[in-house]
Amino acid sequence: MEIKFCVKAGKSAVETIELINKAYGGAAMSRAIVYRWYPRFQDGREDVKDDARSGRLSSARTDENVESVRRLLTEDHCTTLQMIADRLNIGKETVRRIVTEDLRKNKDLREICSSRLDRRAETRTRCLLPGSSFNGTR
Repeated sequence: MEIKFCVKAGKSAVETIELINKAYGGAAMSRAIVYRWYPRFQDGREDVKDDARSGRLSSARTDENVESVRRLLTEDHCTTLQMIADRLNIGKETVRRIVTEDLRKNKDLREICSSRLDRRAETRTRCLLPGSSFNGTR
């Protein structure tokens, strides 16, 4: 708020830094922070709250995504974490956490993901869930 006050009082960025250093000494904010915020307040900004950001949500582990992952695993037992992540437009690590932390709680999911013979590749596939009865060996 000191920066905002200095801007409204007509002080320059250099003067603002000097005043803040004089008032707070070693506990003063850095020059870089003053230079970052000074033009924002000059442009009319009134608060220091973060701006809204576009892009992925900070947490994609929503009930809707958990259900979507469950549905995709039910439809195709051979799907990979990356395939699910690409299809739902969420991170692979988020999918892994949904599978291992959210869906693993439901014992019936182990039946969905039990070992079986993949007819296309004629190899056994391994369940995505840790602790499944199939260990991935031939």
